[in-house]
Amino acid sequence: MFKVSRPAAAVASLRTGLAKRACIHVPPVAVARSYATSASSYTIIPNTLHLPLLTTQLKDRKSAKLVLSNGIKGVVISDSETPVTGAALSVEAGSWHDTIEGTAHFCEHMLFLGTKKFPSEHDYERFIFDSNGQMNGYTANDHSLYYFSDVSPSAFDGALDRFARFFYEPLFNPNCVEREQNAVDQEFRKNIEQDGWRVLHVRKALANASHPFSAFNTGNLETMKMISQDTLKEWFRNHYSANLMHFAILGRDSVEVLAEKAEAAFGPIRNNNVPALATTGRAVFPTSLHRTLTWIEPIKNLRELTLAWEIPFKYNDDTTKPARLASHLIGYEGQNSLLSLLKKEELAEGLSAGQSHLGAENLLFEISVSLTENGVKEWQTVVGRIFEGIASLQATHVPKHVFDQVYLVNKIGYQFQQRSSGIATQWCGLLRRESIETFPQKSFFISSFDPAATQALLNELTPDTCMYTMIAQKAAFPLNKSEKWMGAKYATHPIKGGDLGMWKSAKPHPDVSHPAPNPFIPKHLALTARDSAHPQLLLSGNEGKLYFFPDAEFAVPEAAYMFNIKTPKIRPDDPRSIVLAALYTRFVHERLQEISYDAASAGLHFDVGSVPGDTGIAVGVDGYSENAALLLQSVLGFLRNPSVTEHEFAVYLESLKRSYQNASKDSPLRQAMDKLSNVIHEKYCPPAMLAEAAERISADDLRAFSESLYETRYIEAFVGGNVTGDEALAAWRLVQESLPGTPCSQESVARSKAIPFSETGPTYLDTNVPVKGNALVWALGLGTRDHKLRTGQELLSKLIKEPLYTELRTKAQTGYIVSSGGMQVEKQLFLQAVVQSNTHDPWDLLSRVELFHETFLRELVESGTEIQARFDAVKAAKLARLAQPYDTLAAKLRWFRYLAFEEDADFEFLEARMAAMKAYSLDDLREFAVGALGRRNKRRMAVLASGNSEENLEFKWRAYAKL
Repeated sequence: MFKVSRPAAAVASLRTGLAKRACIHVPPVAVARSYATSASSYTIIPNTLHLPLLTTQLKDRKSAKLVLSNGIKGVVISDSETPVTGAALSVEAGSWHDTIEGTAHFCEHMLFLGTKKFPSEHDYERFIFDSNGQMNGYTANDHSLYYFSDVSPSAFDGALDRFARFFYEPLFNPNCVEREQNAVDQEFRKNIEQDGWRVLHVRKALANASHPFSAFNTGNLETMKMISQDTLKEWFRNHYSANLMHFAILGRDSVEVLAEKAEAAFGPIRNNNVPALATTGRAVFPTSLHRTLTWIEPIKNLRELTLAWEIPFKYNDDTTKPARLASHLIGYEGQNSLLSLLKKEELAEGLSAGQSHLGAENLLFEISVSLTENGVKEWQTVVGRIFEGIASLQATHVPKHVFDQVYLVNKIGYQFQQRSSGIATQWCGLLRRESIETFPQKSFFISSFDPAATQALLNELTPDTCMYTMIAQKAAFPLNKSEKWMGAKYATHPIKGGDLGMWKSAKPHPDVSHPAPNPFIPKHLALTARDSAHPQLLLSGNEGKLYFFPDAEFAVPEAAYMFNIKTPKIRPDDPRSIVLAALYTRFVHERLQEISYDAASAGLHFDVGSVPGDTGIAVGVDGYSENAALLLQSVLGFLRNPSVTEHEFAVYLESLKRSYQNASKDSPLRQAMDKLSNVIHEKYCPPAMLAEAAERISADDLRAFSESLYETRYIEAFVGGNVTGDEALAAWRLVQESLPGTPCSQESVARSKAIPFSETGPTYLDTNVPVKGNALVWALGLGTRDHKLRTGQELLSKLIKEPLYTELRTKAQTGYIVSSGGMQVEKQLFLQAVVQSNTHDPWDLLSRVELFHETFLRELVESGTEIQARFDAVKAAKLARLAQPYDTLAAKLRWFRYLAFEEDADFEFLEARMAAMKAYSLDDLREFAVGALGRRNKRRMAVLASGNSEENLEFKWRAYAKL
């Protein structure tokens, strides 16, 4: 996998606030200590962060920072009760180190395909998947990172051994080299019509030719053919050195045992003392791009304006973090923010700001604005408002409360952290950018307040040093250039002197100022009494039901209020009602924007959207419990009357129509999946139907819809976490009072049913899609769910996952995206397989999928000890996860809410699933597989999506016509 390093995408997450959650506690260690045994030697680094955890779930978690005998730095995390394990390793070698374009990416692919001890090209993937785990890797500009996660604890040692050998004894099997070249090419081709990739490659075309950023980084078949096995081996030896690596491990063993395992696993990696790539003083972009506008034509109907500055690397200081604070100030969405001003003037729909690392020593600061149609026409005004907003922030120093609030939220998040299955991957990435001596303090905290540094960065953001980019259709000038690799059309024009002069003389705007103190910052984190094993039904009647669950397992000051307000005004087969619901929820979100950003920055979130299945409005508030009820009250205040205005309606309707229309530019696979949804659901409205309905809706229609929406309704409520029963009842009453109405029958708000596939099949749906590439979605009906059928589905899909991937992706190279698994739709169970290809016809893909399942079934029935071992491993891994199914309070509350309303309050559901799985044998699976995969089961559906590119037509069967 190649990691998209488009800066605008990288900074978008900053819009959700500055609070980050740490996920591990590092206990104090007084001095550095060295350990040596006959097999290993490593050093433990003292801890400098002495902040106690307050989460009882993690009371026994310990960790240690290590430097291994070969110089690799890392951390081991010991959690004796973790339900999953994982590991990650990064190396400071990425595409900027390419000798031939795509070498680093190709090397990443090849490392997965066999080592001396485990030579089979599918061994690693099979072991990880059979252990209920996930695995992947990516290549970035200046580094590559590999990981596995979610692996059952009993399989950790085997997973770590297989993983670590990537880095000192890979085979680079010549039989795999040519095939994997095609895989890299397929990956490249699937990205050609992805706008994020197209923008990235235009930026590469504009970059300094002497800087490695300018190079083509993913590689394709043209460049892959120049890379031999010897080339790969030499590149690997020259760049994969222990001194450039970091690792992180999560396991159940003690810290001492995990340290020994880390040394044993990663110690054999050679340290060649390879110097890190230095780009200090080498600008990524030429100064000739300053004061120019680059217009890029997108595939989808997008509208985005980006202002970018290449800033000195000193602003990345990990103690004061001036770039992070500046991102918060400019990207703020609350009252008196730049975004609020742009929305008020109908110029923008969204804004993000922040820094991104183009490499170890190159820093970009960007402000990206999602524009309205008028914003594109008046883009010079948008830029002017941005510089007026910056001038407002420059006029006064950063208030101390901004720093204090960020620090406090980070501290609370650290002390009340919960388990994260991806912690090893997260921490390995963070270790790359922070010294092992201070880790993890600087990754999660701003250690000191330096307003002058933030002010200095704001002063760097001038019109003269800015690079301006517009991503939109209907360019203001001819696009006379085409990027070499992706074919994106673009052109660069100088900014007019008059515009520059106006921006340079921008004065502070009176409507933009620094953020005020955040009222949602929690101050009291006391825990309520919590002793309930299962949810309690507090209310039940014609109005609906209220469940209350003061869970005792997760002692954290968090709560969740979840209300599904079902109404016959929204129906899954009525496109008009679905469009009106989307517009209604958009207005509610917009009305709450100025408080929702503050709430999110303080660890408190809300959402208002359609109930799954399009049968009503879902309202949810979750996060730190102290102010959760206050936020719920604010949300409910706008639900009754979101104040629909004509000018805003026009903006939001146009935005919604674009999103529906853009669905036709989605990938072939995504469009095929939507077709399958249309087949399976009795009532379903595809995007094209919604787009058509949107053409006939007015602001008056939306007002009438809003006023009558809750006239009749049925409420499903679930309140849990750090709340009392009285608070749950108060929330129920608040909803009733805020949204008065009369009860409706549950039948009138029933969800759409799933339609079982026909017994007279197999059937197919052939569709043409106006994008490059082909796709197949294959689905096999299994019947109505019971615990035994569900067990068979889960175990069979796990056993199929790796062999199907290996056969169709690794060996046959039919496509880069190959996946399979189980699926449940309204208690109907299915098996599913999907492929997206740029080289194979959908009918070819279908025949290969059917042949694979036929062959797999024969081998399953006839094989002996090997399949028994796999069956036992898969079953044990599934049982281990079922025994510990939740990592966080939020996950547990969502699960019990599902049980309360979708499983008739069967709170012993998991116990029944475990009992069924414990009793399930390999003979049971064989019997099930024969009935499911055998030809007597004709409940099969294939969606075949054919794209429009020339490659699709190169090898395509056509009907015979006699000349």
